[in-house]
Amino acid sequence: MLVLPMMRTPTVKSWSAEQWLLGSMVLALGAAAGIWLVLGPQPAAPANLIAVALLIAALAAALIVIRLLGTSQRQTEAVLHGRARDEERAIDTLRSSEAQWQEVFEHNPVMYFMVDGTGTVLSVNTFGAAQLGYSVGELLGQSVLKVFAAEDRPMVLSNVATCLDGIGQPHSWEIRKVRKDGSRLWVRENAKAVRRLDNQLIVLIACEDITDRKQAENALRQSEMYLAEAQRLSHTGSFGLNVASGDLIWSEETFRIFGFDKAPSIKLDTVLQRIHPDDRARVQRTIDRASRERTDFEHGYRLLMPDGAIKYVHATAHAVADASGDTEFIGAVTDVTARKRAEAELHELQTNLAHVTRVTALGELAASIAHEVNQPLAAVVTNAAACLRWLDRQPPNLKEALGTVQSIIKDGNRAGEVIQRVRALVSKTTDQRAPLDINDVINEVVSLVQYELLSHRVSLRLELAPALPLVVADRIQLQQVILNLVINGIEAMQPVTDRPRELVIRTGQDDARQILVSVRDCGLGIATENAGRLFDAFFTTKSSGMGMGLSICRSIVDAHGGHLSVAGNDGPGATFAFTLPTHQEDRAW
Repeated sequence: MLVLPMMRTPTVKSWSAEQWLLGSMVLALGAAAGIWLVLGPQPAAPANLIAVALLIAALAAALIVIRLLGTSQRQTEAVLHGRARDEERAIDTLRSSEAQWQEVFEHNPVMYFMVDGTGTVLSVNTFGAAQLGYSVGELLGQSVLKVFAAEDRPMVLSNVATCLDGIGQPHSWEIRKVRKDGSRLWVRENAKAVRRLDNQLIVLIACEDITDRKQAENALRQSEMYLAEAQRLSHTGSFGLNVASGDLIWSEETFRIFGFDKAPSIKLDTVLQRIHPDDRARVQRTIDRASRERTDFEHGYRLLMPDGAIKYVHATAHAVADASGDTEFIGAVTDVTARKRAEAELHELQTNLAHVTRVTALGELAASIAHEVNQPLAAVVTNAAACLRWLDRQPPNLKEALGTVQSIIKDGNRAGEVIQRVRALVSKTTDQRAPLDINDVINEVVSLVQYELLSHRVSLRLELAPALPLVVADRIQLQQVILNLVINGIEAMQPVTDRPRELVIRTGQDDARQILVSVRDCGLGIATENAGRLFDAFFTTKSSGMGMGLSICRSIVDAHGGHLSVAGNDGPGATFAFTLPTHQEDRAW
């Protein structure tokens, strides 16, 4: 603390020593002149007058000089007095400034240390000592190593030595300090070595508490580690796409999925070259449309890896606007290759099971099929006999014989079509999708169940909407779905004896413009406890059923992008309905 002496304000005196001396000389001179005039020889009258005049002039000059000296003294005293006041004000300002800086030093929320070349604490502010749980007196004269962990002390000594080697150069580092209670905090130290007036080298250190920041960094680092591990386990990577620049920012897992070396960013054009050639244009169209409309997008596509392997990926992205208003996409991409392989294996199993259920269903329809085949065969026999009779006539009636032969051909083709449809349902074929008219598929199934309808006294009403859009589907699989629903409807009405048994098949379009097919019966309906389990595998309400028919039907409809559901009617019975999209999203798989 700087201590300054008190300054005394000079007092103004009426006469200074010089003035008193000069006045005394004038009086002495006047007295001498007077004595000389009285006691000396008597000069002539003019000479006396001259002497008197000279005496008066000398007295006047002396008085003027005394006056001037007094004025000069007062001016000098005024200047000195002003300087004294200025000095007092300066001293007061300096004292105030020193107090302010002392306050700042002591209570600034930064730890300040001053240590000598050996690391001994020469000074520490109150806040710094309190931050570490000490008083200032407990740290002064102690080694600064006292507030550091043992494992960090070599680093502390090294840092002090570095500062002493470069006097006046600032240095900074991050290190842990130890409080008096043993707890630790992270600080960022900024230090500089300087030379004092006594030529002693000291190190000035300012320490900022960064414990919260370090904890946040550690939490973020741990979160990033968890996220990276979760992405690795789930085979899901994240990405950001800047549409304007075409730059992609990828996570580590995304680089692994696409088979590129990790880099700060990668260009979209480079990534497109890794996409399967058959999917590349479709992916570009999807991104271009989403960029133009600033909408989210989701799509699946294949990757053709450098070794020729095929990967299946699924990407989902959300559109956002950056600070400049440009469109960016933030999303995730998942490697679904293992899932696709599992789905392919499951699809093969489902295909085999569906084939078994079709054969089983046809076994149940054996009587109906035999009836459908017997009708045209009986007509063939009848027409053949008629043809022979027309030919046995004399002369032969060739016109009538020709007509019966044409009927034979027609009935033979009819029997062949029935057998062909049965063989198609029995055959084990791969998924063959093509544009279909859903009404044609329904009519083909109806032709196989005519005898079943008659034998169970069920009337069939078809309400097929004309000119429906085509669906892209597998004909055999759709026939299986419709056949299963029709058979279930017929069986559901067997207990009904008090009302007509009617089955209604309708086609149309729903609110989303999808093709809608419904099969409505007037049976006993669905028990509430069974409504949620009808489509579960191996669940059945039939004593002889396997419980696979509806489960397979739902899987077939789902695979075609549709949905199969059931609902109770307002009156008796239930309605099974399924939807199919009129067109499918352009996709690779």
